[in-house]
Amino acid sequence: MRQKLVNIVELAHVVDILDGFVPRRTVNKALQSAGLDRKMLSEGAGFISYGAEAVILESVARMTGERHLGARVGQAFDYLAYGAYATYVLGAPDLRSALDRGRRALSLTHPGSEIVIRQTDTHVVVGRDSKGLSVVGHRHLDEGALFVISKVVRYFLGADWRPDWFELPEGNSNDTSKLADLLGAPVRTGAPSPSVAIRLGDLATLNPDPLHTQKTITLEELGALMGIEPVQSMESAVLQIIRAHFPTRIPSESKVAAHLAIGPRSLQRALGAEGTSYRTIRSMFIEEQARDMLRNSDIPVERIAAMLGYKEPKSFRRAFREWTGSSPKGFRATG
Repeated sequence: MRQKLVNIVELAHVVDILDGFVPRRTVNKALQSAGLDRKMLSEGAGFISYGAEAVILESVARMTGERHLGARVGQAFDYLAYGAYATYVLGAPDLRSALDRGRRALSLTHPGSEIVIRQTDTHVVVGRDSKGLSVVGHRHLDEGALFVISKVVRYFLGADWRPDWFELPEGNSNDTSKLADLLGAPVRTGAPSPSVAIRLGDLATLNPDPLHTQKTITLEELGALMGIEPVQSMESAVLQIIRAHFPTRIPSESKVAAHLAIGPRSLQRALGAEGTSYRTIRSMFIEEQARDMLRNSDIPVERIAAMLGYKEPKSFRRAFREWTGSSPKGFRATG
C-alpha cells in the first residue's frame, strides 16, 4: 500500500506563505485541525502525510472563503525552498532533462506520488499523480501543483511563458473560469492528474545558466544532502511520521493512521504484511531516541523519560536496562 507523504520542508514553506495571507492564529487553528504544530515544522525532518497538508489548506480556505487557496499558495511558492532538490532539478542541461530529474527524485519530496508524462503529436503533458488522494482539500494540492510544475518550465523558457493549457481531475465551469484567469491559460477538467501542457519543441531548451549545470549534484548524493531517506514501505512511512511529531509527542497508532488517511485496521494489515507492527516500530524508535539523547545531550534522565512517553522515570530505567544491559546514567557515562 503506497501512502502519499510530503517533505516537511515543503509544508513549512506553505505555512510561511499562509502566514502572509491570513492572521497567524488562523494558520495555527488549521495546523491543529491536522494534528500538527509549528514546533514540528521548525525542528522536524523527514515527511508528514500529504493529506495533512490538504487539511491545512482546506481549513484556511473555509475560514477565509478562498476557494482557490491552493492556486494562490502555488503562485507564491518559491521552488528554491526545496533546497538540494531544486538545485538538482534546475541544474539539468535542458528542460527535458530537468523534468526527468524531477520525476526520478520525487520520492525525496513526495513519497508515494509520481510524475506522470503523456505525449501527444504536439505536446508533452506533465503532471503529478493524485490517484488515491480522496481527502478533503486535495483540490488545493492539485491547483498548487500546476504552479510548481510551471515554475520549473519557466526557469528554462522565461517568466512570461504560459502553457497552451492546464489539466485538472475535476472542477465546474465557474471555478474553471476563475482558475484559468489565475493561471493565465485554459483549464481542461476530467484529466487523470493535475498537468501542464508543454510544446515538444520546447523540451530541448538549454539551461539559461550554464554555470549552474557545472555545480549540479548527483541523484545518489541528493538524499544525504537533504538529510532524509526515501520512503519505500509502510514501516518507513510510519517511522517518518513518528519522527516528524517528536519531540512534541509520539503519536498513537490511530493518529498515525489518520495522518496516512487510512483506518487503524488498514494500517495494522499493511504493517503485518511487512512483518512488523506499530508497537514494534514505536519501541524501536523510542530505544533509538533514548540512546541518542543520552549519548549526545545533557538532558536529565527524568526529562528524557517524559519526552519518550514514560509517566514514571523508573519504568524508563527498567526498559533501558532491558535494551542495553545498562542503566541510563551508566550508558551516558560510558558513551
